[in-house]
Amino acid sequence: MRNTMSMALDQSGGPAVVAPKIGNPVLYVAAAGFALWSLGWIVLIPEHASRLGWTLEVVGPLLIAAAIIMFVSSLVARLGMAVVVFAAAGAIVGALSTIFFAIDPKNLSTTNGVRFGYGAYAAGLLLGAIAFALVLLRKETELSNAENREYPPCGIGCPCGNIIHSSFASIALSGVGLLVWGIGFIVHAVHPQGTSLGWVLSVVGALLLTVGIAVHTPHLAARFGTNMVSIGLLSVVVWLVGYLLNVIKPNAAPTDSWYTYLFLCYAIGHLLSAVSVMLVVRRKATMRA
Repeated sequence: MRNTMSMALDQSGGPAVVAPKIGNPVLYVAAAGFALWSLGWIVLIPEHASRLGWTLEVVGPLLIAAAIIMFVSSLVARLGMAVVVFAAAGAIVGALSTIFFAIDPKNLSTTNGVRFGYGAYAAGLLLGAIAFALVLLRKETELSNAENREYPPCGIGCPCGNIIHSSFASIALSGVGLLVWGIGFIVHAVHPQGTSLGWVLSVVGALLLTVGIAVHTPHLAARFGTNMVSIGLLSVVVWLVGYLLNVIKPNAAPTDSWYTYLFLCYAIGHLLSAVSVMLVVRRKATMRA
């Protein structure tokens, strides 16, 4: 069956370029969130107990959660309310994982403080995994009804705005990646003193998520541009490097100088994410010109 759900065809029969439909305010808020998140890690590199740094670690992710909520109408139409609720909740819970460090950086040296940080981040990742599982179920229903549907073509690209373009493999790999990543941070919460298992699972989870995104690269590149997709993938790879470094020294505490390498990877990774979002803004502007 011809896959009209993955891309539209122009009059010449080739793939049509699909203009991003995300509003600029949403993109600016998301980019600002990633930028502040990155800045927070940069502030924390020379001083791991900086209240300003940890405050930015709360504000940045909350802005990203706000961007998801701002985009709720479009997301609900395509993915369903339950998916959006779990995704937004995951983003908010993950953002609050460092709130006790922002309130008092001394909590970095307490078992309960570190345990809460790991646990809340794990909860955020697992909520994200649930969101992907719900998307997978919706995708299955969509495919089962595909033969009975007609997708009238539109003049500028995608024949149907409320369908899920991601493949089963892409959704499944991304969801499993978040699940494994979340389990890794559960291990951290149970053993806040550090363990190789937690960091190895984090590496595997982040790698699966990267592969899941890579599987969907052709559609993302057609819609948002190759540069945006490449930089977005690179941002996750940089995280992987940070996690790999902590596999080498799993018992390092958040106040340990070894965490400087992880903070640096986080800073670079989030900055790359901010750049990728701004490339979407640029692409939208180019398409309107």
